[in-house]
Amino acid sequence: MKQKTRCNIPPIEEIPPTFCKNLKLLFTDIDGTITKNGQITDASYSALWDLSRAGIDVVPVTGRPAGWCDHIARMWPVKGIIGENGAFFYLYDRKNRKMLRNYLISEEEKIKGKKILEKIKTRVLREVPGAGIAADQPFRVADLAIDYCEDVEHLKKEDIQKICRIITEEGGTYKISDIHINCWYGSFNKITGVKKFIAEVYQTDFSQIIRKATYIGDSPNDEPIFRVFPTTIAVANLKDFIDEISHLPNYITHKESAYGFREAVDTILKKRKER
Repeated sequence: MKQKTRCNIPPIEEIPPTFCKNLKLLFTDIDGTITKNGQITDASYSALWDLSRAGIDVVPVTGRPAGWCDHIARMWPVKGIIGENGAFFYLYDRKNRKMLRNYLISEEEKIKGKKILEKIKTRVLREVPGAGIAADQPFRVADLAIDYCEDVEHLKKEDIQKICRIITEEGGTYKISDIHINCWYGSFNKITGVKKFIAEVYQTDFSQIIRKATYIGDSPNDEPIFRVFPTTIAVANLKDFIDEISHLPNYITHKESAYGFREAVDTILKKRKER
């Protein structure tokens, strides 16, 4: 009988060796997935290098801002990065020392979105005591990040729900990460960002390349990718959001956050060597 986790997702050790051997591309969330308590650990950062040395391209897909993404694309061992929940991707050409920046949001959406996000910001700060605007907001180009636990006291569930209701009432779209409620105006999300990245960078059929790709995440804002990719992984702290996700990942680690990411990478690399 197959082992199951308490959230009824097969454990990471059941991922097929054949899939691991054919893996070419690994997309991953950042906060709560390769971080632990807000920091990149040596375990997860070394895992990124191990993947790179194994010939597996790594592409973070994050809600974090453009300013952070510029740094990550330049400094980390990654192929590129998709930021602000799919609003853009950055790819650094190390040979020519040039940054490619590709935005999925139009100028019209930027203008209209700015007005909508300002209304949302005003209402949230007025109507939800304790809520804050994320400290990284000045570095964003397309979304508004509302802090519900990173630098503020953790809001109650009903307050988080109230923020989401305000966003919807004002015509915005939102996704909840493990630290922020990210909201925006426009027809993009993490999976549209991934599709654009694959089309522009790999110039190949999406349905073909995702057979040799996986995604690792930890929260509801990863669900658009869980829904589309045939093989996905969650770190164990996904269980905190299990009731908020309709499309669950295929496998889950035993360890949480950065150490779960390390566990998933170790499992994949070990199975690549199996005969």
